[in-house]
Amino acid sequence: MLGMLRTPVLPILGALAAMVVLAPGSELSAVAQRQSYPILQEILVKQSCAILLAPADSAVGKKKPKFEHDSTICHREGIHSSEHMEESILGSQLLRNRVDVEEQEYVLQNIAADPVVFVVQQNVPKGWRVDSDPQPVQLIPAPAGDSRSETVAVFRVHAQPGEIVHLHVGERHTTPLKTKILKSAPAAACGGL
Repeated sequence: MLGMLRTPVLPILGALAAMVVLAPGSELSAVAQRQSYPILQEILVKQSCAILLAPADSAVGKKKPKFEHDSTICHREGIHSSEHMEESILGSQLLRNRVDVEEQEYVLQNIAADPVVFVVQQNVPKGWRVDSDPQPVQLIPAPAGDSRSETVAVFRVHAQPGEIVHLHVGERHTTPLKTKILKSAPAAACGGL
């Protein structure tokens, strides 16, 4: 399954802008050939799609950062919960697990005139693990001794101006069930007459 799907809204002309036509025998300095790269703005996205447009600016002041909701920039789709069984045989034992899966898709749109990086923070409950492609770039563990806190998975998603990007995030929790001992069939019953 593809984890990130990119939908260009505006054409990207960067490759055309970098092309230079030279007359035979002419020279171009290295400074003129160097392409400048824009400083990317980061948009912090919490699990509920609450966004902080300028996280770096909030660290400067002493006020608590103010998160906002804007469904044009971020909304969630395909929020699903499911449960299934997984079984495997190890020697003469049947190992069984109940697997709970939580999935959602973030739909992120860059409405800025410059490229941005969406920094998506997904809470991962204790005992659960991230089951996504792509995997998070960072896992921030819960503080030591705090059983109520959750690990935070951090995803970085790049988007060009006007681009809509889809990020699929899945989590799974496995609960082992009672192991079953398999009875082996007698050798004579397997061979026939």
